[in-house]
Amino acid sequence: MNQPAIEWLPEELDACRPPARMKISEWAAKYRVLSEHSAIKGPYQLAMVPFLVPMMDACADWDTDEIVFCKPAQIGGTDAILNIVGFYSDQDPSPIMVILADENTAKYVSTKKLTPMFRDSEHLRRLYNPNNFDKTEIDLLNGGYIALGWASSVGMMATRPMRIVIFEEIDKPGYFVTTREADALSLGRERTNTYPSGYLKHILSSTPTTAEGNIISELDSCDIIFDWHVPCPRCGQFQPLRWSQDYSYGFSDGLYRSDDGMMRKLGHVVWDGGRKASKKQILETARYECGECQAHWTTEEKNEAVRKGRSVPRTEPTGFERKKGFHVNRIYSLFDGGRLDKLIERWVGIFKLSAEKKKKALQGFINSTLAEPFRLVVITSSQSKILNARCDLPAQTVPQAAVVLTAGIDVQKYGFWFVVRAWARDYVSWLIHYGFLGDWQELENLLFETAYPVQDAENDQAMRIWRAAIDTGGGAKETGMSMTEETYWWIRKNAVGRGCRVWGTKGASRPLAGKVHIGKVLDKTPSGRPIPGGLQNILVDSHKLKDLIYYRLGQAINGEEQSAYLHMDTDQRYSRQILAEEKQLDKRGLEQWVQVGKDNHLLDAETLCHVVADPEWPGGGVNLIRGPTRAAPKRSISDREGSNRAWIPKTLNWMGR
Repeated sequence: MNQPAIEWLPEELDACRPPARMKISEWAAKYRVLSEHSAIKGPYQLAMVPFLVPMMDACADWDTDEIVFCKPAQIGGTDAILNIVGFYSDQDPSPIMVILADENTAKYVSTKKLTPMFRDSEHLRRLYNPNNFDKTEIDLLNGGYIALGWASSVGMMATRPMRIVIFEEIDKPGYFVTTREADALSLGRERTNTYPSGYLKHILSSTPTTAEGNIISELDSCDIIFDWHVPCPRCGQFQPLRWSQDYSYGFSDGLYRSDDGMMRKLGHVVWDGGRKASKKQILETARYECGECQAHWTTEEKNEAVRKGRSVPRTEPTGFERKKGFHVNRIYSLFDGGRLDKLIERWVGIFKLSAEKKKKALQGFINSTLAEPFRLVVITSSQSKILNARCDLPAQTVPQAAVVLTAGIDVQKYGFWFVVRAWARDYVSWLIHYGFLGDWQELENLLFETAYPVQDAENDQAMRIWRAAIDTGGGAKETGMSMTEETYWWIRKNAVGRGCRVWGTKGASRPLAGKVHIGKVLDKTPSGRPIPGGLQNILVDSHKLKDLIYYRLGQAINGEEQSAYLHMDTDQRYSRQILAEEKQLDKRGLEQWVQVGKDNHLLDAETLCHVVADPEWPGGGVNLIRGPTRAAPKRSISDREGSNRAWIPKTLNWMGR
């Protein structure tokens, strides 16, 4: 017997229809409509954000569990995240949680972003019921579910299981709120514990702040990181876009791995006039320089190259990467904010601000435009560039403009690193000598016997060291006295009466009001040995002094006042140790000097060499000196065995005097 045909309602047929096989980016181009709160209204245009396509598509990859997206501000990142929400809501209805930094942001996203996305798209409107939309929970008509939470409220995240958890702006303060429970990222990840790998998704997105922030930490922990490589309009070489070698986080030595596996040089933004460029210079000369052929691209050529780009991993893929990172900056933007002249104009304007405003503006540019962690580095971290502070002064030679010499001594467990500088009255200085001394005898010869010839002087004039500061650290030895104790006894015997006045110093444990402070009288050594008559160290604020050194080296590179020049033979051993520390912001937003290299001994010696000439030093600085004498006879310069030492006459061992 024939059964009557079943007449299905359109809604029933639509519910039974399997979802089309498409990528998230394809779905966005077909169904997404941007509302009045977007820069470009109407259908979503992949052509305007081609560099976001790989990140979006990775969020539906069965071989991927976590996606990390490090981005600048105002580049379309939020709409890309909403595309992911819309795709899963439509194609694969699932419980989705979107975690924002705070409650106000969560409610804004719900009412001004998510609601318009469903309401303005004809395809998504069928899932939309205003009665099922509130500010924190959205029930879709196809069974999908979207919850909005905020990182500052752990209770919002401790509810039902979620298949997809999206963490937005994870470097915002809300993600650092301290509670008795786990942090927001851990709690959010726990929501997916009931789902298998490949099916669950964690998506973490943010503009960075510091290297210790969440997004950079997550990016660095990725199994693989992708960049958008664009072809040079001249030579065709594909390459990532970066502001400069100094601002190219994730790339060492200014090199990147190209899609053929070769290591190649990064390009950078260029223009005439440097930090003092006029608007006319910027408009006429703003270009991007190819790292391969050094060709210069206009903004229009850069934009066309971005449209032709492709995603390239920084390392060779293994096929087992479950956590994938994506990193873009605003140079890629095809909107007006990505114009090279606009970026340069903003950069140049930063250096016309006051010191306090400059620091904040610089951090804003590095974070929100370059999408890089802010590291407050006073001078470049390039060894080749710091050596641009060299002048034509030979080593171990005093320039005629100098009035005094100072020395800084960094005590080690065995031996001493030292720096000698010549100073003029206007605080211009010249590095004339640096190196390592093996014992106390060599140190005495340097401070009390060595005389450096004055360049082009008549009557064989020469100068001895006027003042010296010696660090009283050094650490314990396997046997005998520690170097701290040895230094104490040596200072008591040699601080005065031998021509060069020597002070013992100690780094201050907390910031000082100035650069130096006279310490309390010590009546015993660290091991408890009594010091008859006591001993007083000078406490020095090494943080302020490192600021000063980096500033003056930068002045020398640019040929400006208070320059700290290097002699012509200064090598990479010096520059490597000077650049062994960088000033960065910690999680609290406080500036801290952080050691990034193995040895920083010459940097420590330079701090003492500078502070002993400072006006705050007991007895006054160079500007208080009147008519210092150049009475010592000229000594010959020896470079025996390739050493970098002035000739030092032999004297009796101080222990035997």
